[in-house]
Amino acid sequence: MLFGVAALLAGAFATNVALGQFHPGFADQPVAHTDGLWNFLGMALAGLAFTLAGGCPGRQVFLSGEGDADAGMFVLGLLAGAAFAHNFNLASSGKGIGPYGAAATILGLAVCVLIGLTMRDRSAA
Repeated sequence: MLFGVAALLAGAFATNVALGQFHPGFADQPVAHTDGLWNFLGMALAGLAFTLAGGCPGRQVFLSGEGDADAGMFVLGLLAGAAFAHNFNLASSGKGIGPYGAAATILGLAVCVLIGLTMRDRSAA
C-alpha cells in the first residue's frame, strides 16, 4: 500500500511540474493566502467544529450514506455554510482573507466554545 501512495504522489508531482503548475512554498499558491494567524485560527475553528460534530466531514458523509440523520444534517449544513461563506465575502482567496472573514472566524470560535461548554456531559466527570 505504501508503494501505491508513493506512486500517486510521484505521479501528481510529475504532472504538476510538466504542466508548469508546481510552485514550492506557501507563496503564489492558487487558492491559499499566507496570513499565518488567520490560517491557524480558521483551522482551529474547523477542528473544534468537527470535534463537536463527532468527526471530520468525510466521516459525516459516510455516516449520512449509512442513514445517520444527524450526519446528514451536518453535510447539509456544511454545504449551506460553504454557500453562505462564498456569497457573503467570508471566504478567503490567494489575495488574502475576505473582508468579513476575520469577524466570522472569531464569531465561529466563540459559538463553538459556547456550545462545547454548555452542551458537555456533566455526568461523566
